[in-house]
Amino acid sequence: MKKKAVLIIVLSVSFCIIVMVILAVRAYFLPKGILVDKEEFPITGIDVSRHSGVIDWTKIKRQNINFVYIKATEGEDYLDPNYQTNVTGATRVKLIVGEYHFFRFNKPGKTQAANFLLHTKHIHGKLTPVVDVEEWGNMPVVKSEKDIRQEIAAFLHEFKLATGTDMIIYTNINSYNRYIKGFFYDNPIWICSFNKDRIIPDDRNWLFWQHAHNGKIDGIKGYVDLNTFNGSAADWKMYLNSGTLP
Repeated sequence: MKKKAVLIIVLSVSFCIIVMVILAVRAYFLPKGILVDKEEFPITGIDVSRHSGVIDWTKIKRQNINFVYIKATEGEDYLDPNYQTNVTGATRVKLIVGEYHFFRFNKPGKTQAANFLLHTKHIHGKLTPVVDVEEWGNMPVVKSEKDIRQEIAAFLHEFKLATGTDMIIYTNINSYNRYIKGFFYDNPIWICSFNKDRIIPDDRNWLFWQHAHNGKIDGIKGYVDLNTFNGSAADWKMYLNSGTLP
C-alpha cells in the first residue's frame, strides 16, 4: 500500500515537472513583442512572406498600415512562392511596398545579389530594398564573422552597382553586434529589438524598428511582424519623397 502511494506521488510530481517544462519551452519560443507609443512613432508597417499564408490586402489597407515589406528571395536561387501574389495584392490596394532578401551565411554574397536582382526591379515608388541578416535560420554558422561580413559587403556592393542604391540592413540585436556594428555606415538600419530604452546597442541612428513578432491584424491568420518608422508623419512623407533619414 505504501509503495503504491509513493509511486502515485512520484508519477504526479513527474507529470507536474513535465508540464512545467513544456510550458516554459513554449513560453520561450512564443513570438515576442512590445507596444510602442504611436503618438511618438505614428507610422506602422508589416513584413510578410509565404509563412503569412493567403493575405486579404483589402482588409490590411483598412487598418492604418502605412507600408509593407514582402520577402522576395533567399540565398542563391530561392524565390518566395507568394512573392508576386503579395506584391500584386499590396500594390492593387495602393499600399507602399518594399522587398527583402534573406541572406544565407554559407552562400556567396555576389550570387545572392544576382538572385535578388533577377526577381525584383528597383522601380520608382517602391521602398528601398532590404537585406535580412540574422543568425536565426542560418545555423550552424561555420564561417568566421569576418568572412560573413565580407560576403554581406559583396552583396551590398553588387546591388549598388546595379541600382545606385544603398540597401537597408535588417538585423536583430545579436547579429547587429556580431556582423554590422562598426561597419556599413552607408546602409540604413532596420533593427529588431524589444528594448524601449535602448532600441539599438550603440548611438547609430535607425530607420525602422521591428518591435513585435506577435502582431495580430485582420487579413492575416496567425502572427505578423510589426514595425515602426523613426519619425513623424511629416518625416515619413519627406522620406518617401527623398529617401533620406529624418
